[in-house]
Amino acid sequence: MRIKLLSFLYRSSRYTITHFIYFFQKILFRPRDLETAVKIGDKVLGSFFILKKVIFEFPIPAGNDLDIYGLKFPSPLVGASFKADKNILDMWLQMGIGSIIFKTIMKEVRNGNPRPRLQEITMGGGTGIFNSLGLPGPGIKNFSNNIKDHILWDYNRPLGISIGGDSISDYIDNIHQIQRSLQNNDHQYFYELNISCPNTDNGQTICEDPGALQNMLSLIRENISQPISIKVSPDVSDSTLDEIGEVCSSFDQMIINTGNTHYKKISEINLDESNFSMKGGGLSGTSIFNRTIEMVNIFSKFNMPIMATGGISKIEHVNRLKESGAILFAMATSLVLDPYCIPRINRQL
Repeated sequence: MRIKLLSFLYRSSRYTITHFIYFFQKILFRPRDLETAVKIGDKVLGSFFILKKVIFEFPIPAGNDLDIYGLKFPSPLVGASFKADKNILDMWLQMGIGSIIFKTIMKEVRNGNPRPRLQEITMGGGTGIFNSLGLPGPGIKNFSNNIKDHILWDYNRPLGISIGGDSISDYIDNIHQIQRSLQNNDHQYFYELNISCPNTDNGQTICEDPGALQNMLSLIRENISQPISIKVSPDVSDSTLDEIGEVCSSFDQMIINTGNTHYKKISEINLDESNFSMKGGGLSGTSIFNRTIEMVNIFSKFNMPIMATGGISKIEHVNRLKESGAILFAMATSLVLDPYCIPRINRQL
């Protein structure tokens, strides 16, 4: 009953805040911009942390824990890489998420693409998020300094560190800098190589070139032994995904993350050009779920743990992906729309 009530209050509040902001954007002749609503909503959620035991804290039911390469996940649910606000990540962990992956970090400080660059849309009978944020972030130096004593280590759950780059050397340099920062850290963590971002000029280059991925992993494995997740794109061909599976299965302690956002032109989703600064972006939400299943099926023949990402919001999604071979289930859009899906799914596992 508590989950149902809090879920209803969250969704109602989110709807009210979002449409209130949309109303003022309209009367001020400004483009619709979901990012403003997200930032205000995050601040509102942060203000409730004094009541976190009542609003956010849910125990993780026993019996669904996983041990993957020594990483101990108390729940197979994972917060996918897209959020940087520590209060929101903290909230998801309190709700019972088994692991979170930090927002992808790049070498330099990035402001990302011009706004508006984030919109909520309805497609395929469900709600989705359409973004072309362009990986804004503090840069690897600032991130490395902050990650050492991050409050999220206190949960003793695996934390994923998502790495991006404009070149193979960027990925390698970024990992080495983080590794130096964590050299005296005895907590659980893994790296995720985001080789599939559709929101940068060359974000998918490595995902489209399995040979380059082979080269990069060989160089990384010369010095780094931590588990590595490879985040692939739903936009590349099945044959390329199969080649990526062959490459990754030749290395130790590898995880395949079968999903990122699905690139779409704004004309394909009937979005007004005045409400989006770029020609296209990445679509997430329930409309990409079927592609997630296809990708899990492709990688299921390889002897590697599979993390399914893309369109997951309920236990039926988890069960279908589990039947196809996935063992971890990462969520993004569903956590924005209703984070109370975390304790709900945990209780249904």
